[in-house]
Amino acid sequence: MKQKSRVAILIPGIFDRGKSMHRLQGALNAEGFDARYIRLTPMSAWHGLEPLAQQLGELVETVTEQGSTCSLVGFSMGGIVARYYLQKMGGMERVHKFVSLSSPHFGSFWANFLPYKGGRQLRIGSTFLSDLNRGLSDLESTSPTSIWTPYDFTILPHTSSRLPLGQAYQVPVSLHRWVPLNRKVIDLVTLELKAAL
Repeated sequence: MKQKSRVAILIPGIFDRGKSMHRLQGALNAEGFDARYIRLTPMSAWHGLEPLAQQLGELVETVTEQGSTCSLVGFSMGGIVARYYLQKMGGMERVHKFVSLSSPHFGSFWANFLPYKGGRQLRIGSTFLSDLNRGLSDLESTSPTSIWTPYDFTILPHTSSRLPLGQAYQVPVSLHRWVPLNRKVIDLVTLELKAAL
């Protein structure tokens, strides 16, 4: 059986260099985690989500000792990047906990305005998301948690951010970009990551 490590990798959303994850990173490190965020390139997902998931996989291998697992926390598009790594690249062998924050698991209307591969993959009903969602039950081994807000006008419909398995929390955050900065969200992420150990 693999050892559960206190490494937590934070995956930011589209057009995000990782700044949105700084507050969460600091809070987790204060609780004894080794929290790191990844700067995905290109952050627009111009070439699709697959190369971003490859970058995530490389970081997991670099910062997690052989024979141990880590946790992943993905914000917005970052949660979908994490899912591709978990479900399509064998990532579940290296991850014991997955948390998504306002991630468009079933797509978002606004992705229609991103006329390139990554945008098309995040659209409602896309082949990419439909394929991931057919294998949704595969995530069960990561005790998935989804945190979402009913006031999210970036992820439309906002219920797209709620996974139909695992634990789901509804937190009334006014803006999408404020979700990973919200104190209640940070407390919930910390609670879930601690419980997973």
